[in-house]
Amino acid sequence: MPTSFAYLGVVTVWSTTALAINWSVAGMSFTAALAGRMALGALAAGLLMLVWRQPLPLDGASRRTYLIAGVAMASSMACTYFGARYISSGLMAVLFGLSPLITALFASLIIGERPGRGQVLGMLLGLAGLWCIFRDRVSLGPEAHWGIAGGLMGNVLQALGAVLTKRHGADTPPLATATGALTVSAILTLAGWWLLDGQWPAAAGLKQWGAVVYLALVGSVLAMSLYFLLIQRLPTAHVALITLITPVTALWLGHVANDEAVSAGLLTGTALIVVGLLVHQLPLWKLWAERMVREAE
Repeated sequence: MPTSFAYLGVVTVWSTTALAINWSVAGMSFTAALAGRMALGALAAGLLMLVWRQPLPLDGASRRTYLIAGVAMASSMACTYFGARYISSGLMAVLFGLSPLITALFASLIIGERPGRGQVLGMLLGLAGLWCIFRDRVSLGPEAHWGIAGGLMGNVLQALGAVLTKRHGADTPPLATATGALTVSAILTLAGWWLLDGQWPAAAGLKQWGAVVYLALVGSVLAMSLYFLLIQRLPTAHVALITLITPVTALWLGHVANDEAVSAGLLTGTALIVVGLLVHQLPLWKLWAERMVREAE
């Protein structure tokens, strides 16, 4: 698959993921919604492996990849689903917009991708945007701090997992990586649901189950396969740039489809985060443009 198509696919899916998570946790516990998504996703990915007759590599390096990616997925999504109960889907997506900044920080500490001055300035602008959002927490709801904390922690764990996968992961096929990671994540999240809840969500309606199925098939199997493909082909910071568009589109979707309020503080914080992302990524896009010019010559 062309890298550009994979990139566009991940952008599209991630633009709708926060809203689908918000809908799924509205009618069932967050552990049930997460476990259902991961279990269905692992099953669907395994069936695709069988249909396409793709083997699942089980050598030591591949198993390490599945473990790192699966643990990161389960832990980051658990924090995200927990936080989704307290804040709007748009705000959750905005928090995930900080992912490139956090990912670049971990990439600097772990794999030696040193940030330049512009990237550091982008990080500072992102922090300023986060401060604006947190300062406006009164209009976001009395328990918004729990949602913000959950979203940020999920962001940190996801970014750490991406960097560790890039450093220690094997060059396994994207669908195999997604299948292995989803299997590990499904085991962990099912265990978490059994220990913390253990109740079948009988009150959940068609809207909630539809969101779970969408997140399992599209948000997990398709998006994660494309995501791991991008991790293999692109620099870490370029992959994280996907979240540049999603804060804006997710805010709009939440307002239109879920009647979510958009406060001045949230808009200001979102604008600062998006500008910070642009500043942070300018050196990388400059290098990419120069390479395209050289290849054209």
